[in-house]
Amino acid sequence: MDSGQIEVIGFPGIDVPVRRDPTQEIYLALLPPDAQPYVVAPLDLPIGEIAAFVQPRLELLKELRSEMLKHFSKTKSLRCHFRTGDIAHLLGRPFMLRVNPLSSGKKTTRGTRSRANVSATMHHDISVINLYVAQVGNFDQGRAAFMSYARPVFSHNIQSLLKQCMERVFPQAALPSQVNCRPMRDAWIRFDDERGIVWFSDSLIPYPAHAVVYAFLVEAIKRYAPDISDDERQALLTQGVINWQEMRDLLADKNNRFAL
Repeated sequence: MDSGQIEVIGFPGIDVPVRRDPTQEIYLALLPPDAQPYVVAPLDLPIGEIAAFVQPRLELLKELRSEMLKHFSKTKSLRCHFRTGDIAHLLGRPFMLRVNPLSSGKKTTRGTRSRANVSATMHHDISVINLYVAQVGNFDQGRAAFMSYARPVFSHNIQSLLKQCMERVFPQAALPSQVNCRPMRDAWIRFDDERGIVWFSDSLIPYPAHAVVYAFLVEAIKRYAPDISDDERQALLTQGVINWQEMRDLLADKNNRFAL
């Protein structure tokens, strides 16, 4: 399959473009602000199998499109405010948010609002994350609910990529045994030798995996090869992340679509 080929699956009242990626996954997603649906599929998956995947999900897809269009009829901002219809990214993949009240049936008193429980669930096939909060529309609670889901997913998925990077660039170095996330305003990455943890800033969670690995590799080079020349440093970056210049520029752009 030519990855540059444009394919579109037509259904009554809706067309769904196909994006071919070197992946084993197939999933639907929506592109804001026009709620344009598309399906991401492996390079060699027959178009008939892709259509069969989309067909039973059309009604939910239309429902989600309506919610996204309603959201963007009230705002032009693509920044995520953690409201229904917003898009939040997780390792580069866009997920539409649906924000729901916690089903306790009890009002939260003013004194306990900041301590309210939050949670989240994911609908993988159609790229939706459901957030459950005490106060719908509360940015902090919405963000906390998203992060409660995103942190462990991010940590689990990025660890194998870090290991692969270290095997290419610093095969003799031992990678700390744990990868965790936390808020960090003044750094992307920190090594905690005492506890054997690599800490990642929460702000990296939305970025594509190559950007996250690049941010890690910058700090790893400072740690394991602090005295090398600039040419040697660039060679190591290329060895670890082939498109590191693009990832560097993406992270430096404070207005990119992944920035929280």
